[in-house]
Amino acid sequence: MTERLQGDPAPTSESEEMYLITVARAAEDGRTGPLPVAMLAEHLQVSVASANEMVRKLAGRDLLRYEPYHGVELTAAGNHVADRVLRIRRLWATFLAEHLGFGPSDADDQACQLEHVTTEAAADRLASFLGDPTAGPLGRPIPRGSTPTTRPSSIRLADLGVGDDAEVVSVASAERARDFLANEGVVPGARLSVAGAGGSGLLIDLEGGHVHLNQELAATIEVRRQ
Repeated sequence: MTERLQGDPAPTSESEEMYLITVARAAEDGRTGPLPVAMLAEHLQVSVASANEMVRKLAGRDLLRYEPYHGVELTAAGNHVADRVLRIRRLWATFLAEHLGFGPSDADDQACQLEHVTTEAAADRLASFLGDPTAGPLGRPIPRGSTPTTRPSSIRLADLGVGDDAEVVSVASAERARDFLANEGVVPGARLSVAGAGGSGLLIDLEGGHVHLNQELAATIEVRRQ
């Protein structure tokens, strides 16, 4: 990106943004604490030496916190940049999936080419055109923009009671769990009802049948009461 946006310490390059969103996505997948630089390098398919050089650069710009021998975490400024890029990516992925017929994974891959070259103003118009979606086609949440619209409040699926009906808003589970949920039909936009609840979790009624979810997994799913 060459455009300076309010809240960013300085314009960020595509390479810098890839580092930031990689750290952000690791946190989305449930990783806590610093992300080791070696893991960051492996994901980005660069050498550890190159990753160390970039990490120190981003830390110097207050976009990452770097702890030698431990790893990196996003600062507030780094999180702002990562949210902006991920928002654009997931909005484009939604557009490609809903209006051009791409599958969820292909739409996400195509959107990766657009996330670094779309302005925030264009992203706001895209969000409005799409009806301000809250999750992309892969179930990842879409961060809000600088001028968020008012949406009906959502709650965790784990907080519903027996007999409650709801619509899935977003799924923030780790990738393997998201794949399981998608196979069971628990995806953004799906309608469900709670058939049973107990210490072992929830029994959910979906259009395609029933699925049992433990409390930990149910807590990663945001829903809107119907």
